[in-house]
Amino acid sequence: MRIGFRPLRPEAVFSSFLGLLDIKLGSEIILLFGLINKVAGLYGLITIFVGGSFLQLLFYAYSTATLFAFLWALRIVKSETAVPTLLISHLYTIDHAILTIFHYLFYQHYWYSVPHDGRRVSNSQAQQDLINLAASRGEIEDPALTQDDPATEELRAALAGEIWQTEKVFAGWTLIAGWLLKIYFILILYSYAAHLRSSTYHTLPSTARAKATQIAHPNTEHDGQIEMGHDVDHNGSNGQAGNGSAVAGKHPQGEDEFSWD
Repeated sequence: MRIGFRPLRPEAVFSSFLGLLDIKLGSEIILLFGLINKVAGLYGLITIFVGGSFLQLLFYAYSTATLFAFLWALRIVKSETAVPTLLISHLYTIDHAILTIFHYLFYQHYWYSVPHDGRRVSNSQAQQDLINLAASRGEIEDPALTQDDPATEELRAALAGEIWQTEKVFAGWTLIAGWLLKIYFILILYSYAAHLRSSTYHTLPSTARAKATQIAHPNTEHDGQIEMGHDVDHNGSNGQAGNGSAVAGKHPQGEDEFSWD
């Protein structure tokens, strides 16, 4: 008994990007946005020197490593090759799954671990060193030695809690919208690969080459009649011009043959 595995080759779901742009151009835009996000990972590697959590360092290192994969993916998409484009779609889906894990961990930390009470906290060791340096110079009061009035602390915590209750709803829906948008991007990439595999990409209405082909070779009866009518009018005008030239050419000959005798 042989067990075979068929490669995952989804069918095309969309034929254009956002209903307006060519699906190939849309795939390039998707990868360019991803490339910009990956470039941000290079600046995040500064956490090695200024301090940061292991999860932050792992996320920035992953973004930097996948930066070169997105550069390669852009070149493949422009080449219009079916099999490598399908591979890019798989890799983009895996990348989205990995980023989903990072985003979930961020959600758990920021929503439930970080106290939203309005206190000023240092996010890294470098920030804490700057605070200590400013406190040693007398530029600010040492936060560790400064204690606010309990009533002031309660008021600050209450106000910060109200702000957080409003902001977390917007932040949560922003994360969900971004996640769903990436799903749409995945479907666009798979659709583009499917159209390349079935050789239907250049027949799509939004493809520039398909529009040029339709203008040069009308494929409807109405377009054909218009094209034939244009040819008839053009030939008729040429025939009239030719007859006029012939008459004009015969006129001098008639004058030479005329005689008063």
